Amino acid sequence: MGAKEKHRQKMLSYWGDPEKEFIPRGKMCSDVLKLSRFTFYHHFRPAEVSEIENEAIEMRKAASSSQRAVLYKSLYDAGVAGDVKAIKEFLDRTEGKVIDRKEITGEGGKSIVPILNVTITGD
Repeated sequence: MGAKEKHRQKMLSYWGDPEKEFIPRGKMCSDVLKLSRFTFYHHFRPAEVSEIENEAIEMRKAASSSQRAVLYKSLYDAGVAGDVKAIKEFLDRTEGKVIDRKEITGEGGKSIVPILNVTITGD
C-alpha cells in the first residue's frame, strides 16, 4: 500500500469514528497525518478530500445509528408530550427542513429593478 492510500485510510479511520471530533482539513493534515499542507494537497486534490469526507460521514452515520435512534426516540417522545421545539427538530431531521421563501417585489407586484429606456439618435 502506497503513502497516499495509507493517508486516505488514516483519514477515513479518524473522520469515520463517531467518538472523535470531525476536525477541519488543516488539523487533519497537521495533527493526524503529520503532513504539511503542501504535501497534503500534493497527494490529494480538494475534490478527493471531499469524497473522503463524505465517505467518512457515511461511516459515522452507520456506526452511530443506534445512538441516533435513541435520540430520535427522545425527541419524538418530547414532541408527543407537546414540546414544540422537539416537534420542529424531529420533523426537520426526519422530513427535511421547510424552505423559507420570500419574494420581494415593488408596488403592485411590479419589479423593483428600474428599467432604463435609452434612445440613440444620429446626427
